Amino acid sequence: MEKRIKCYVGTNSLRNSKGIYVLEVNIQTGELEIVSFAEADNSAYLYISKKRNCLYAVMESLEYQGLAGGGVAAYRIEGERLTFLNSRYAYGGWPCHLSADEERDTILVSVFRNGLLLLYDLEADGRIGKEKLIQRHLDPNGTASHIHAAILTPDQRYLAVADCGLDRIYFYDADTYRKAFEWEGPAGCGPRQLTFSPDGKYLYMVSELSCQVFVFRYQPDCDEMIAVRQKISTKREDGYEGLNFASAIHFHPSGKYLLTGNRGHNSIAIYTVDSGSGLISLQGHTMLAGDHCREFCFTEDGSMLIVGIQHTDIVQTFFFDADKGSLTWSGKEIAIPSPSCVVIE
Repeated sequence: MEKRIKCYVGTNSLRNSKGIYVLEVNIQTGELEIVSFAEADNSAYLYISKKRNCLYAVMESLEYQGLAGGGVAAYRIEGERLTFLNSRYAYGGWPCHLSADEERDTILVSVFRNGLLLLYDLEADGRIGKEKLIQRHLDPNGTASHIHAAILTPDQRYLAVADCGLDRIYFYDADTYRKAFEWEGPAGCGPRQLTFSPDGKYLYMVSELSCQVFVFRYQPDCDEMIAVRQKISTKREDGYEGLNFASAIHFHPSGKYLLTGNRGHNSIAIYTVDSGSGLISLQGHTMLAGDHCREFCFTEDGSMLIVGIQHTDIVQTFFFDADKGSLTWSGKEIAIPSPSCVVIE
């Protein structure tokens, strides 16, 4: 019997994109089919709340309803369709990431251009409520802040925030929102996205500009809340000398592998993960037949990776061999304009 799942694709409003696309994916063959779409402006990053059966999207733009800045929108998931619930102004330009603190009924929005961390209440019906925090990062030397991601720590005690402009990771108390810790990285590294190991002991950060994965020991009860254990390149050692910008970072559901994306080199790096030490080793790279992989996601069982290739306007599926730690293209793809984020229920 064929097994199909729903996948949601956020896009930038380019090349006649219709907004957020709802796909059916056959995880046995890799075949993709568009079943519906929801009109949305620059829906560059998506988050699914299983608790509320809703999808949330940032509007990565410089104008929202006549105001300078972007927005964030809520949609109810109803079968194969998304029903718009409401949207809120995001105060700054190019909001680029969102996540949630489901227990505290809060959604977290990261604003790139203005360096803002925005928190909004989430209503019981899934609508986005009023803002509860507007946090701006400032540098005394005038360096521009560009917040790229904010996530709740696995112990639900802190908000971890990656600032690509200031080369820092901040930790805020999840109840009081007071700053608890600040890690300063190498100048120009560009922290982009964060993820924790399944056991919550290690934090992994991918740096957009230096194209590295930083492995940290997470020590919430110590003065130094995160300590660097390892730095490793995302790039393939094949002589490529062109521009490259690292993108997404995600664990395989087994926790045994960590994957990152490269834009420019156009590949996905696969690392094996030592569960005891948290350290990673490069397993290899899978080259992509397209330009600018901004995001990807695993199916729940880890058997397939769904990849959005933004500048080539396609979404592809890859089979993942959990024994070998390798990707194989399914031979299936679908044309979608400027896919910038892919998520599954």
